[in-house]
Amino acid sequence: MKEQKSMILYYVLDEKKKIQLEVIGMSMSIATKQLKPSDLNTQVGKLIGLKEIVPLDLTKIEKPPIIFCMPEIIIFSGIPNKKLDEFLLSYKNVGLTPTKLKAVATPRNINWTLYQLIKELSAERTEIEGMVSRTRDKKSSTDKKE
Repeated sequence: MKEQKSMILYYVLDEKKKIQLEVIGMSMSIATKQLKPSDLNTQVGKLIGLKEIVPLDLTKIEKPPIIFCMPEIIIFSGIPNKKLDEFLLSYKNVGLTPTKLKAVATPRNINWTLYQLIKELSAERTEIEGMVSRTRDKKSSTDKKE
């Protein structure tokens, strides 16, 4: 994947959260871009500004349902790990409510549409939450036996 400039793409509903994301990005010299529902069928690579992305055949990909409530999402692109950690710490320190769907642009997901990425992240999130819930259930049943 070609080197790209540091960028944060986001879709959040709360106006205060939008402003804080922009301010944190500016303070760290990271460009920010607000996503919109009309971006759902656009490839992630195009959204981050990559020119060499091969367009998908939109007749062969799954499109979002007509009524689709776009969830909050943050996508990080071209940000070194240390700077990403600093951003996430700043995000937490200003007291912003967590955004459940976060991704780093990778050679694999830059070819996906935003909708495909949201769908994949949502499925992973559901799976992780299910594992955590099962682990808690096992722990509480073990605690009761003791």
